[in-house]
Amino acid sequence: MLGHREMTLEDYAGIFKRRFWLILTSAILLLGVGIGLTYILTPQYVSQTLVLIEQQKVPEDYVKPVVTEDLGARLASMREQILSRSRLEPIITKFNLYPGGNNTMDNRVDMTRKAIAIAPIRSDQSKATGGMPGFFISFKAQDARIAQQVCGEITSLFVSANLN
Repeated sequence: MLGHREMTLEDYAGIFKRRFWLILTSAILLLGVGIGLTYILTPQYVSQTLVLIEQQKVPEDYVKPVVTEDLGARLASMREQILSRSRLEPIITKFNLYPGGNNTMDNRVDMTRKAIAIAPIRSDQSKATGGMPGFFISFKAQDARIAQQVCGEITSLFVSANLN
């Protein structure tokens, strides 16, 4: 028993010699599990776009704002429009998302909705002004190129919905 003295390098070497087989077997086992999981699990790629919102710079005395709605409410409204079946179905068809014999279009639309994430940026400055500086749009897929292209399509839908 060591008592209350500090352990030296020789003490650590003794522990390593006594537990060598336990350490070696654990390392090999964990390495094997890690390599096995890389072959079993499918890769997931996330493409993300940052959309910055620029506030009106001209004073309201000169130009009346066209949109008086809160940015959060506008984002929620646009989100509902863009995540509708009529907007997602052409994207699903164009990029052949979630193909499979037993996947109906309803299932494919639901899976696409789950893969899309829209998150507003919240910062200390935006809390003080009451607005938001922008939002992130992300899409998760099993192919990196598809994830990037679909994310670009969804972003262009947001920009065109904002212009309308």
